[in-house]
Amino acid sequence: MQQLRTRTPAKVHTPGLMPALRFEPVIHLVQGDIVNLIAETPKRYEERASFGASGLIAERISPALWLAHQVEQTAILAREEDAMARPILIEAPSAAMMHPDTPMACEAAAARGRLCPQEICIEVEDACFAQSRTDVSNSIQALRKRGFRVGINATRSWCTPLDTGLRLMLDSVRIDAHQLWSSNDLVGRVEAAVACGMAVVAENVHYRDGAELAEMGIELGVRPRADA
Repeated sequence: MQQLRTRTPAKVHTPGLMPALRFEPVIHLVQGDIVNLIAETPKRYEERASFGASGLIAERISPALWLAHQVEQTAILAREEDAMARPILIEAPSAAMMHPDTPMACEAAAARGRLCPQEICIEVEDACFAQSRTDVSNSIQALRKRGFRVGINATRSWCTPLDTGLRLMLDSVRIDAHQLWSSNDLVGRVEAAVACGMAVVAENVHYRDGAELAEMGIELGVRPRADA
């Protein structure tokens, strides 16, 4: 079983651009192994302050640049922590998926961090498709052409129609297991994702549910809880 060393997260951020990163392991619910990692920050891009103390709009960095720094600093932290599980999931701000510079910026960042694009999975918020499906789909295609994996984060919403073309471009989907038990629609989406070979990562899950979830094709969990 692969072990992830636990210690205070390394301060590998660029001042003013992003907070420190930490890795959250993705666990195989039956075997207990660390399969993937999720790169997490204390604050999401959308939670950054837009106004300074003087009431003037503070300078806000490009979402493409912010995500690119996530990619680069993730590569640095992976080396410092000797973290070998791949791919590493990085959640993209919705604005980054509608920015034309995002694919190129992420590719350059991966090169600077000496990480292959295939080792990174850019997670797209389900809700951002409602803002501009065309722009987001174009960004996904561009990221895929550069070798990045792409997943969808459906823990907060799952409204995006996963048509065949979109499912073939996605490698994974992250869901909330609490919602799974009460939503037939989410169950149907999970079944469609599994049928296309996508990995399904569940949050808010117990180890005791591992066998039942595995029958649905859900083998991976974030912060799974042991039975009391």
